[in-house]
Amino acid sequence: MTAQSRPRVALPALFATAVVIAALAGSCGGGATTTAAAGTGTSGSGQGGQSGHGGQGGQGGGDIFPDSGGGKISTTYPCKGCTAFPPLGAGACDPAKLGPAKIAYPLDGLLLPPNMNVLEVQFVPPAGATLFEVDFENALTDVKVETMCTPVPPVRGGPSLGCGLTLPQAAWNDIANTNRDGDPVHVTVRATTDGSCVSTSTAKIDILFAKEDIVGGIYYWQSAVYGGIGGKTGGIYSHDFGSLDPTPTPFYTSGGTGTCVGCHYLSRDGARMSLATDDPDADDEFADVKSHLMDVATRTVLGGAKMSPGFQTFTHDHTKLIASNWKQKNLSFTIHDGDTAAVLATAAFPVGVAGTQPDLGKDDKTLVYVVPQAGTISTAGDHHFMGGSLYLSTFDAAANTISAPSLLLGATGTQNFFYPAITPDGSFVVFNDAPEGDSFYNRKARVKLLHLPAQAGAAPIDLPALNVADGLSNSWPRWSPFVQTYKGHKLLWVTFSSNRDYGLHLVNQGFDNCYPPESPAYDQPQPLSKQGVGYEDCAQPQIWMAAVRVDADGSLDATDRSFPAFWLPFQDVNSHNHSAQWVEQVPPGGDVDGGACGELNAPCGSAICCSDVVCCNGICSYSCVK
Repeated sequence: MTAQSRPRVALPALFATAVVIAALAGSCGGGATTTAAAGTGTSGSGQGGQSGHGGQGGQGGGDIFPDSGGGKISTTYPCKGCTAFPPLGAGACDPAKLGPAKIAYPLDGLLLPPNMNVLEVQFVPPAGATLFEVDFENALTDVKVETMCTPVPPVRGGPSLGCGLTLPQAAWNDIANTNRDGDPVHVTVRATTDGSCVSTSTAKIDILFAKEDIVGGIYYWQSAVYGGIGGKTGGIYSHDFGSLDPTPTPFYTSGGTGTCVGCHYLSRDGARMSLATDDPDADDEFADVKSHLMDVATRTVLGGAKMSPGFQTFTHDHTKLIASNWKQKNLSFTIHDGDTAAVLATAAFPVGVAGTQPDLGKDDKTLVYVVPQAGTISTAGDHHFMGGSLYLSTFDAAANTISAPSLLLGATGTQNFFYPAITPDGSFVVFNDAPEGDSFYNRKARVKLLHLPAQAGAAPIDLPALNVADGLSNSWPRWSPFVQTYKGHKLLWVTFSSNRDYGLHLVNQGFDNCYPPESPAYDQPQPLSKQGVGYEDCAQPQIWMAAVRVDADGSLDATDRSFPAFWLPFQDVNSHNHSAQWVEQVPPGGDVDGGACGELNAPCGSAICCSDVVCCNGICSYSCVK
């Protein structure tokens, strides 16, 4: 595999000067000045500070949920230590003197949860600009954040491609809470060089805010860090959307041995996790993978010695677990006890049928899964197969039985359908659709929908705004846990991994799908196909999230049910991030950052182990299968 060369865009002349000035000036931001027409709303003074995601901005004080009283919020967050930015009435600069800034992120049309709390505006500055103002405007909003240029660090090194401003929390509150379920907010970047005139970005960039806060949490796999240490293969990280903390929480990381901690599935109640661990080479073969059943709150291994590596799904209350059975050539699903991992029953498929990738609906009855083309499931694992069709069965949790397969969506020719997931209300299934190729890290995969129950001959529903384009490896879609409403429509959020570019931080196009990266320097022995392939040649998948309208009304199928996707801001952009799994709540006790925890070989049970070890037989250990 050889990476294609991609020219790096050079920054405009004098950008280095702006960077130096920003460094000398220190943090941008100061006390915010707020007015509210036909209402009340104030933000008190606050200290400016560096934002957490590559930008700098003012940190205003005041209420966390400002009340405009029904009027317009007008707030300015000045740049601390900077000269005043020219007012709106200032004249426009001669384009030959100062051109417009170009906004690279956010994307036009984003719908954001009002409690996301983090947004970085990234832009390419015009040559010679020394001070900027990022404006958010509509009939109810006039929020201005002044800043110098904070360079956006590119993942692959080299010179920065532009500037980033992460909104202060108070500015986010001013914008998001005023515009819940409301009109678009227009984003503009204004620039000046000497305060005598301004230039204004010209691209149409509008963002919208949902009506309701998003709740629940996700657990995702961070597989490796660019430029990291060989054998340090990341781990499972979590984020609680009810938290204001913009950083992820390490749940179970690679540990001192470099154990690869990767594939994982959670019960909807967040109480149980099935988790696969591997040796440090982190290859994509299941022969050396061990499966665990874990109690999430205490990070205690409950069992799993007889659980096949592969795919699992839980009942909503975690009492039962259904697992694919790769060790037995996927000729059955195995039903396990959700508290002990004990095998309760084996549900065999009809002769000639092999099944994998099960997902159980919240009703604990509707089971969707993939039946690959006969003979195509790989000996490396049931994540590799061709020609997958989607099937339904009914699960009887009391009798531990699964009904005969019923075709939901049949693949024809070289088509491949995989990674299905049912909405919390059972109205849709989301899945990957690839026109050809293996299900594993398929570059041509798109995220699509199908109504449940499906009508005969129903075709997959494409999501153009979410997918953006072909060739981005839009993989492993999963639903948020609760249906919401937005402008009279039912709404859900869907997360997925993608190799699309992220603003000025990450350029993925032109790089290979090297998945998963075993380490920055591949371990020996290694297959000949991987010799000489450096980590820098691999595209780096990130987790993206988009809103999708999930009304049962079939007339919406002729429209685009999706909104553009946004990059989840709590993940490490320098890492490979994928396999996000949702829970209705993140249980207390799972976050041990900054608190006392048991290190390797410490006794556990009443005390929680640290995030690089798990509680196994009363001792904190790097890995175990009971």
